[in-house]
Amino acid sequence: MFIAIAILGIGFLIFVHELGHFLAAKAFGMRAEKFYIGFPPAALKRKFGETEYGIGVIPLGGYVKISGMTREEKVPEDLKSGAFYSKPVWKRIIVVSAGAAMNLLLAFILFFVFYWQAVPEYENTNTIALVQADSGAEHAGLQVGDKLLGVDGSVSDDPQVIRDELQSRPDQQATLLVERDGKQQQVTADIGRQAETGGGILGVAFKAVRVGTMDISAPQAARHAALDIPLITKEVFLFIGNIFSREGIEDISTPIGIVAFSSETIKMGWGVFVRMLGFISLQLAILNLLPLLPLDGGHVVFNLAESIKGSPVRRQTYERVSAIGITFFIILFMIALMNDIQRLLGPGFKLEP
Repeated sequence: MFIAIAILGIGFLIFVHELGHFLAAKAFGMRAEKFYIGFPPAALKRKFGETEYGIGVIPLGGYVKISGMTREEKVPEDLKSGAFYSKPVWKRIIVVSAGAAMNLLLAFILFFVFYWQAVPEYENTNTIALVQADSGAEHAGLQVGDKLLGVDGSVSDDPQVIRDELQSRPDQQATLLVERDGKQQQVTADIGRQAETGGGILGVAFKAVRVGTMDISAPQAARHAALDIPLITKEVFLFIGNIFSREGIEDISTPIGIVAFSSETIKMGWGVFVRMLGFISLQLAILNLLPLLPLDGGHVVFNLAESIKGSPVRRQTYERVSAIGITFFIILFMIALMNDIQRLLGPGFKLEP
């Protein structure tokens, strides 16, 4: 069920991308022969007007076939006015960039929805979620799952009261009332001192539980969504820059792996899934504009080169650059596939909430 929802979600991102190309092409009078979600063979197809619409058997992909994408393509004389290459360069660039533009817009919308309706609100508890190594808590034998009920006889259900009691005892020894497995016991612990504030520190992190969603106004949500775009864009470019490092190589995943990760986010709540889709949509926008064939960015570069040169780039040059790009992506795909296999044989595609 989660896998199916993840496939539909990512399929929607691809649909929006291809819709951008399609709408831009139609707006400029280009003839769109096919609009497909998924790759052949076709599971379902229907022709309306000049365009054949279809759904491919392989769900993770899609394409729009525009007449005359290359000058070598044979286009009937009466249809040449709708050929891609018959239009001015600036119109061609808009058409090949429109998919990325739609993904960018969709990413903003998804981030907006997340901040407006789905940002979780948490409430702190007095249950220990983490024990810091070589801390007073570890030396006292405190464990993850213990409930800290009191400090030096001061008992409270309010976790903030417990925190205040600990912070008021820097460099002191305190008697803690702890509940473990339903039984209460007293533990003596040395309270350390925080370097920044001078307050007491036990060396534990307390568990927070979700109690609802935050009340964020639409303008605030839009502002947060807008701020996310450059921050995540920076992260994507950092990832691209580190792609040939050991850590970067290990992070590459195939569409199958992306679906698996996305299905894990659904288990963490619909809001997390929406934000994940926004992140993937923004990635699609950025990666598709990289100046490599057969990506959209590669087509932008060749159309710009034609504009500067005043004539089309030689077919031989186009084919060589395409071959280099395709070879590069095949290598990346094989590496990503090996990564996914290792994850499946190891811990699997797991995310921690």
